[in-house]
Amino acid sequence: MQITPLGQLTKDADNDWLVSTAVAVAALDGQACRFLLEGYENDPAPADFSTAISHFLALDPSALRTVEDAIYAYYQDCRQLAPELGRDIAEASAVWSHISYGDEVLVCRRAQGDQALYLLLECDCDWAPEEGLQLIFKEGSHVSRVGPFDDFLSNGDYYGLPELDAVVYQSRA
Repeated sequence: MQITPLGQLTKDADNDWLVSTAVAVAALDGQACRFLLEGYENDPAPADFSTAISHFLALDPSALRTVEDAIYAYYQDCRQLAPELGRDIAEASAVWSHISYGDEVLVCRRAQGDQALYLLLECDCDWAPEEGLQLIFKEGSHVSRVGPFDDFLSNGDYYGLPELDAVVYQSRA
């Protein structure tokens, strides 16, 4: 199967995903990532996948810089809960040297709420080696959630409170 802008996809029967070859992602400083499309074949609006992926690929690193305060708040919560983990990070703009981007982007439709497409990127970070850092991009156009990797697409889903859908980072400390 082939879709724009990724080209040819292969079927991963174990996870029921369609998988792309690695594509350079400008927002991640050009790092190459494979895209994993979940539910594409049975989706009522498969063209939405192409649109969301195109939006994501059009982002530049400044899209991530807009949420560095939220990422820094996540770091501070982790340091408060487990001060022995991680490194001292003096300010929000310094978080980037403590993050390693993942090389796979999961693209899936939210089952409840807005039923929009979301792109999930799991990253490693120095301050939470087990939980990592999850960056979620709503419709590929902007970061809509940051926090530990937990597979939830929004804070509204995590807490069961739709009013938290617009919250990028919700402290758990």
